[in-house]
Amino acid sequence: MNFRPPEGDPAALGALAAAAALADGSLSAVELTRAYLDQIARCNGQINAYLHVDEAGALAQAAASDERRAHGSAHHPLDGIPFGIKDNIAVAGMPLTAGLEVRRQRIASEDAHCVAKLRRAGAVFLGKLHLHEGALGADSDNPFYGRCYNPLRPGYTPGGSSGGSAAALAAHLCALSLGTDSMGSVRIPAAYCGVVALKPSAGRVSQRGLVTVSRRLDHVGPMARSCADLAAVLQQISGADLHDPESRLVPLAHAERAPERLRVGVLGDLHSHGVDADVIACFERALLRIKTLLPRTESVSFDDVDFGRSRRAGLLLCEAEMNLVHAADLAAQPELFSPGLQQMLAFARSRSAVDLAAARQLLDRAVVKARQVFARVDVLLTPTTPQAAFAFGEAVPVNQADLTSFANFAGIPALSLPMGLSKDGMPLGLQLLGPMGSDLQLMALGERIEALRGAP
Repeated sequence: MNFRPPEGDPAALGALAAAAALADGSLSAVELTRAYLDQIARCNGQINAYLHVDEAGALAQAAASDERRAHGSAHHPLDGIPFGIKDNIAVAGMPLTAGLEVRRQRIASEDAHCVAKLRRAGAVFLGKLHLHEGALGADSDNPFYGRCYNPLRPGYTPGGSSGGSAAALAAHLCALSLGTDSMGSVRIPAAYCGVVALKPSAGRVSQRGLVTVSRRLDHVGPMARSCADLAAVLQQISGADLHDPESRLVPLAHAERAPERLRVGVLGDLHSHGVDADVIACFERALLRIKTLLPRTESVSFDDVDFGRSRRAGLLLCEAEMNLVHAADLAAQPELFSPGLQQMLAFARSRSAVDLAAARQLLDRAVVKARQVFARVDVLLTPTTPQAAFAFGEAVPVNQADLTSFANFAGIPALSLPMGLSKDGMPLGLQLLGPMGSDLQLMALGERIEALRGAP
């Protein structure tokens, strides 16, 4: 399958290139939006990235953007840029299913805080994107809304839970997207689909208007086809929200340090962490390629971190909180939850308060570990996932989120960008992690790394 639009099609442009074309008048927002709607009409039936498309609403928003530009009042780079939004983030007037059958008819009455900020910037909302049931899973095999497929290979998973957000970007069904990440749910699909995603610093982006998985672990994350396109989105959706108890003002370090001055940590002993040999080989090639950019590297040991045990503790917190979030629906219509999700939620109900306290204490160790690591280095490099995308029907790897979940537990920012290809020709992700507030530094470094390998 080749979903890339032909040369000259506005849907082939990156977000910044599209913004420049809008600014110089060589392209209108209506033309850009129509190009993406046409691409959706051609391709979404094969991918199932969108659960809902609002053609009339998107064209009306695009026309309003053109009107602003005609009157000289379109001042934001996102004005007129088409977005896809994961369907656990509220967009007023659109469905808010969270991938749950019991919520199929639910319509959001108001925008999520992050969506409201994008709307004020003039963004165009194309529709709502596919996700794993309840956003609790990472293969986008949804028993009620069907499978979302990886545009790069028939029958393969795009990852999850923000599978639709990554697949839509890879197939050029939107210029930018929003996903959510509780233990890797924007970075895993970004790695599998060959796109870019950022899990911001904890509290940087409000969770208000999100169907919660875990207040402690949830993050709204921007996704794009290149690192350069991410920064404008992050800066627009960032900021403290008085109505979100998890929100806090996290200063962003604006000064970009020269890469050659950065102390770079590299996750050591990847074999012991269950990383496939194919992924390790690609990671080592990537490190050689960027050595001239990042000469100051050292191995960082995570032998004192039990990734599997920590992941299970994080999963327990998610399952426990989802019992609370969906309590009324679980009591009224339990049959509208899949047997697999019912089993996961029932497991949490069988645990004690002591079990939950122990899980939280275990995750607190990640906060301390991150402080120790970033006292020594400025950025940490790892593969994003221990394996490449796999075919539906194969067993989901139990360690799929091992390398991504640490950033959620520690609350630190983490960026995934394309690293190279597996021996089977599927994309693999390079993950950059940094201390709290280093989001912009990670994206700036990501741009430099991207330039070395050639941006898509």
